[in-house]
Order: sequence, then C-alpha cells, then structure tokens
Amino acid sequence: MHKHTGRAAVLGVAAIVATVGLTGGASASPAPAPRAASAVVPGPNTVGTAQLKNQAVTAAKIGPSAVWGSMIHTNTIPLDRMGWDFRQAIAAADVSKADAIKSSSQIKAGTVDESDLNAALQAKINGPGGPSYLKNWGEIFRNTIGNARADLGQSSAGEGLNFNVPTGQDAVMWGNEADFAGKPVALSAVKYEVFQTGENSAIAGNMPSIKFEISNPVAGATYTTLVYSPDNSASNTWTKIDAKGDTGKHWGFTGTYFNTGTDRCGINGSRCTLDDALAVLDDGAKFISAGVGKGRDNAWHGAIRSLTIGSTTYNFTAGGVLATN
Repeated sequence: MHKHTGRAAVLGVAAIVATVGLTGGASASPAPAPRAASAVVPGPNTVGTAQLKNQAVTAAKIGPSAVWGSMIHTNTIPLDRMGWDFRQAIAAADVSKADAIKSSSQIKAGTVDESDLNAALQAKINGPGGPSYLKNWGEIFRNTIGNARADLGQSSAGEGLNFNVPTGQDAVMWGNEADFAGKPVALSAVKYEVFQTGENSAIAGNMPSIKFEISNPVAGATYTTLVYSPDNSASNTWTKIDAKGDTGKHWGFTGTYFNTGTDRCGINGSRCTLDDALAVLDDGAKFISAGVGKGRDNAWHGAIRSLTIGSTTYNFTAGGVLATN
C-alpha cells in the first residue's frame, strides 16, 4: 500500500509542475516567439533592387525617355558599355592622338590658305578695309580661243588661278594689259608657281606659259608675244619655277619674223634663255600686256598660284590678286 501511494504522489507533483509552466505562473517565463524580417520599403516613385527579380527588367520594357541623363551618376557608364558607332565618333573627335596637330611648328609653310581660316581671323588679317585686291587682272579675250577658261578660285590644290583647257585647239590668256602697257621691256626677275598633274605630264612639255605681249619688238615686226614654256614640273604638287634663271632654251617669240631666222629665238625654232631673248629686242620695244596662258597645243587642267615680274609678286587668291614686294 505505501509503495503505490508514494508513486501516485510523485506523478501528481509532476502534473502540477507541468500545469504551472503552461499557464504562465509567476515562477516561470514563456519562450519568445520568432520575429519575421522587416521588409525594405523604397522611397516614393522608386523601385529598389530588392523589389526586382533577376533579369526581370529588360531594355524592351523601358519606355522612350524613361531614363534621363540627370538620373545617371557621373562615371557610372564605362566606354565599353557604349554602342560601337558612339565609340567610333568619340575616337574620331579625340584630338589627343599622336597624329593630331599640337603646335604651329607641325604646319608646313604655305599649306594654310586664307580661305582655311575662320571669318573672324580673316577680318583681323585683312583689317577694317579688307584686302587690297588689284584691279585690271583678268582674262584677255583677244587671246582666248574656243572653250578654254581661267578663273580665280578654290580647288583641291588650294587657292589659285585655275586653268581649264579642254583640247589642243583651245587657248586662254589671263593677265594685265593696263598696268604694263607702254612700259619698256625690262625683266630683272620672272617666276611662277604651278600645280601640275600626272595626266598633264603624260605629254612632254605640257605646261602653262608666262606670256608678254610686245609692240615694236624689232625693225622687222610690229608685234610679238614672248613665251616661256618649261619642261614638266613634278606632278600633283605646287612647284616654284625661276623662269629667268632657267638655263634651258624655253623662251621663244611668236610671229613670222622671229620664226624664219635661225638666230631670232623663234618659238617654233631655236628657242633661247630669257637673257638671249631680251638681247634680240630693239630699244623701242614696249609691253602691251603681261600674264600667263595655255594653248594652242595640248589640253591642260591645273593652276597657277603666283607670278613674279621684277620686284613684285602677284599672288592669285580666290578673292582676287594681291601684290607683295
């Protein structure tokens, strides 16, 4: 009897202890309930990355003008994320490349024309009155035949007097018959600057000429043209030619008188140097005009940039003729 009573008493005590723990008695603390993680709430009108699933937003889902430049932080887009055409445009505009012009010492003399400068710089160079272009220069019509033309202008070679002589039957002369007329024939220096092409050089001796019309050259003639026609210059570049200093026989007179004798420096016969040609003339010889020309002999397309007569150089620009001494 006592053993059974004792076991029942122990079970009763255990039941009481369990009941106290479940009912939250003063002598026991309940276990804390687990807490759920708080959700990150984005600001107004924004979406945080926590709200996006991986690859949930594609470029096709972004409407036009949905992303503004002001929304993109500086230095956040690397160059390799740009489109190929945009990267090419940046590269083309990059003036820090090794082949860029970084100082005036890298510009070859005579390669920059006035027309290459902006209007403001041209105005500073020319002054308030503009450049002092010379009058009386132009095409001499009586010496122009057929469709040949000479015009001041711009070409791929730069500024100059551009010649267009379509065939060997055409001819043109461009110069000044007002300022030289009536003056004694005296030529202390004669030079010009020519742009020749490979197509022109395919024909030997195919160059534009320096021409001086002369009245009363000798007792046996009342008129002639003294013509300088040198050998072909280098192709596809500007070449300065010293016509007076040329030791070859490249000067000749037109007209029957000069081309019937063997010692008269005829253009169709025994041509000569300038000094020898001047020695043929009488003291009464006077200029009628001075200029440059081409034909009649072969087609020619090119340009002349300057002509020096005596101490004056006449520069042929797109706007007109400028003189320097």
